[in-house]
Amino acid sequence: MTTKRRQKPGNTNRPTNYEFMPYAGTGTEVVDDLQSDMVPSWRLHQIARWHDARQARRNSLIASRLRAVAEQQDARAAA
Repeated sequence: MTTKRRQKPGNTNRPTNYEFMPYAGTGTEVVDDLQSDMVPSWRLHQIARWHDARQARRNSLIASRLRAVAEQQDARAAA
């Protein structure tokens, strides 16, 4: 019986002192470029409800942005 060994990585000359850059985003990049008429408002409300079920502040910010865009769409459709 032979044992399968893990292959050595192809790139073994990685720097060992590499430090990752700290996250400098807003946390809401997924909705920052969202505009009216990109997604139906009923769907935006559903996604906002999903984000409200989460506890993180980021999720509440995303939900409020989704609701704002949905309200813009509804107001535009009513006019």
